[in-house]
Amino acid sequence: MRHSVQTLCHDIRHLADELVAEATPLDEQKLAHLSACCNALLAMLQTAPPDEPAQDIPLSQYERMLLCDHDVIWHWQPRNDALTLSPRWQTLYHDEAESSLAQWCEKLHPDDRDRVHSLCHQGAAAPGVSRIECRLRDGRGQWRFVRLRTVGAGPEGTPGLTGVLSDITHERYRDPVTGLGNSDLLDQQLEDALDNVPGTPHALIKITMVNATLLSESEHFNNTRELEARIADLLADLLPEGSLIALPGFSYALVTPFEEKAALARFLEPLQRMLATPMETPVGRIWLSYVVGVVPFDAGSNAGVDILRKQARLTINNASSAGVGGIHYYSDDLGARASRASHGEQLIRSALASDGVLCFLQPIVSVREGGRVTAFEALMRLKDGDDIAMPGAFIEAAESTGLIHQLSQRLIDKALQILVDPAFTHRFGRDFVININLSRHQLKDVMLVDEMMALIHRHGADPRRVNLEITESAILAEPAIALRNLVRLREHGISIALDDFGSGYSSLSQLCELPLDCIKIDRRFVMDLEREPRKRHVMTSMIDLCRRLEFRVVVEGVEESATLKTVCDMGAEQIQGFIYARPMPFLDVLDRLGATLSPILPPPRAAGAVSH
Repeated sequence: MRHSVQTLCHDIRHLADELVAEATPLDEQKLAHLSACCNALLAMLQTAPPDEPAQDIPLSQYERMLLCDHDVIWHWQPRNDALTLSPRWQTLYHDEAESSLAQWCEKLHPDDRDRVHSLCHQGAAAPGVSRIECRLRDGRGQWRFVRLRTVGAGPEGTPGLTGVLSDITHERYRDPVTGLGNSDLLDQQLEDALDNVPGTPHALIKITMVNATLLSESEHFNNTRELEARIADLLADLLPEGSLIALPGFSYALVTPFEEKAALARFLEPLQRMLATPMETPVGRIWLSYVVGVVPFDAGSNAGVDILRKQARLTINNASSAGVGGIHYYSDDLGARASRASHGEQLIRSALASDGVLCFLQPIVSVREGGRVTAFEALMRLKDGDDIAMPGAFIEAAESTGLIHQLSQRLIDKALQILVDPAFTHRFGRDFVININLSRHQLKDVMLVDEMMALIHRHGADPRRVNLEITESAILAEPAIALRNLVRLREHGISIALDDFGSGYSSLSQLCELPLDCIKIDRRFVMDLEREPRKRHVMTSMIDLCRRLEFRVVVEGVEESATLKTVCDMGAEQIQGFIYARPMPFLDVLDRLGATLSPILPPPRAAGAVSH
């Protein structure tokens, strides 16, 4: 008989769920089938032994249709707020049954209480089948997911609600592939940890297998699920029972008490040893590459679940870029960098969509020719609402996202227009040069030369008036491709300048190996030049070396008249810096600069003023 009752209950619940999900009008055939199942169930229950849980509550024909012998029978009368639960409640939830709906709702999750209370009142007022899902804390203090199937209206039409309470925790909190807890359970565990005694330290640990996706597609495994299950079994054996959570993308997490980094490192040592051991498969051994991210947090802190999950993702992303293995901790600096990167990317995309890539110019002056402007360096700025964003706000994001290529194309396009602008030609002559910076992404692009020459020809510009600035780090990214591009660019008449000379470790070898025309000495050698004898000796030697190698030399970052005199005495012939002009929008150049420039002297000091 028990088997028959369970079968009928299964059919009744299935039909009830379908009817609840359907829009009105209801399917008459399904209603008839549901009624037949209920009648058959009633006939069986009438012969049930006296100690059956169903006898604890008087049920009408429509109320009994939801009965299932492994669920809690639930009956509520709104008139006196009387709630009756079958003895199964104490077995499943380790707690005494409450006597009112209000008391029962207090055991629900705070986010569910008002919703469930309202739905119960609505369901009691009208006949029909309803289904409510919510989170319920059991007698052990753990959250359970439950589903309440109810039938509204009590005997003789009086308001009431009768149904069964089914535990669906495994359905809602478990990953179907690995059997581990899922993302919803992780959220709940984080909520519980945050609600702990204020100040209690915890840690969210996230483990990601960075090469698992590739391995799952190899000949070692039949499908992704097979590898997911293998990894889950290995990790679960080493960690406290029930603590491990399976997340998408071969990631796993757990929430644990946290005292100090050394203790956590000892806690994770067995896991790291296991991951360093090869995994045996029918076709050979494989090794898993992993990263571990740790987010420490205290109970009672302002950080919510979403923030902690986001911090874990940032930590894992940073750890992956730093290399596999090891334990990486979240820090406020990491969060600030991520925020800047996100803002920078949005700033870039907005600028690309609205012609917000701006070309600022800073003149390069020949002191030997009396201050004549011989070149301009094209510098990128972006519109940021009513403000102007400096490169520090977006360059890192541009390079990490690959958007640097689109930005540079826009800047180059605007810079080349200046070479053929009649007003600029009238003011500065037909031989001034435009300096354009190349990023490492551009320098290793095999299409660089073709795209550059196409832009130059489109504007009708002379390639001999284009000077491309590169850095040592850009060259080292892909030396072979970079060298090939530089040689081809010079073959077309374009000049090459090594920017920030002296700031790296291999500058001298680059002077011998790279096809260069100009050297720009880094501003670090210019700062405090008059007060540091070693810098003066180095600067003198660099200028003399570049002259012997027949390179043009530009000294960057000159801001004071004393510095200008010093570098000129050393033999410098071209100067770039605030001493002559700050970077400005190209439209302002004609209004503010002449063909020759004089040093901008500091304003005279007021009488009696004290120097700081």
